[in-house]
Amino acid sequence: MSKHTAAGEVAVETDLAADALASASPNGAALRLLFVSDVCFVGEAVAGILERDPAIASVRCADPAETVALNLTAQADAALVDTALREGTAVVRGLRDLSPSIPIIACAVRETDDDVIAWARAGATGYLPNTIRLDQFARTVRSILSGEQICSGRVAAGLLRRIAAAGSLGNGDDAPLSSRWLTRRERQIAELIAAGRRDKEIAHQLNISLATSKSHVHNLLGKLNVQRRGDVVGALRGHLPPWPR
Repeated sequence: MSKHTAAGEVAVETDLAADALASASPNGAALRLLFVSDVCFVGEAVAGILERDPAIASVRCADPAETVALNLTAQADAALVDTALREGTAVVRGLRDLSPSIPIIACAVRETDDDVIAWARAGATGYLPNTIRLDQFARTVRSILSGEQICSGRVAAGLLRRIAAAGSLGNGDDAPLSSRWLTRRERQIAELIAAGRRDKEIAHQLNISLATSKSHVHNLLGKLNVQRRGDVVGALRGHLPPWPR
């Protein structure tokens, strides 16, 4: 269900987030949050903002390695992930594997349908846009955890187009399910892999850093459930345009 809020925004109500919060914070207890970032002062700043809210009991900050090593998600009602993390979507997938039912909020997401879908596909159950103001931070986190995601009308329209496009492909087995949900950037990466380009060449052609190129390739392999670059072509055979020679 969705409803309109401020101009150009849509509130999307999600039973998934509400159910997750109900099971994570019984009896309406104040929330224990985990903020995952590898920049200490960012974590401290976020914790300081969130802990001013009486509905939030505590915020623990940790980097991805510490979070996994100490299984910190088991001690939290919800996790917030800094999207500036290198291979941030892979971090979200790791948290989801660690705690399948924990709500995960991606923080400072660019509001494009490609970016929103990429974080959702990784396992995020909500997101804070990179345009959010400090005085909206805690309130928006609580809204997401209670089952309401605020997003721009443009993003909502983009998501509807993606769902409609996926539905138009039918439910047959002629294409891997994950191939229907590739972002525009992931399709570009897949096409370049099919053309025999290596990570450095992909980075140069798309004008992105080598680290970003490697991250996109890693995410693509995970989404298609394949281990090697050479398997990408087979997984998407018939769904990529021929690369011009």
